[in-house]
Amino acid sequence: MPSRPTHATLLVTDAVYDPRAKQGSVAILVHHEDGGRSEAVLILTPADLERLHAQTGRILADHEHSRGGAP
Repeated sequence: MPSRPTHATLLVTDAVYDPRAKQGSVAILVHHEDGGRSEAVLILTPADLERLHAQTGRILADHEHSRGGAP
């Protein structure tokens, strides 16, 4: 039985937008409970991209604020 995934991290590659499919993709590395890893692709619709943009913007603002930067 395959080991369950625990989390995923970004691979160091460029994100790609496919205008024909109207979706973006990001290469990720999936980490498993047994220590194994596997490469995969995260597919993002335009709505997913907008939501991720807003969420990462908030994370970056929180990070800056935690370092004593402007809120």
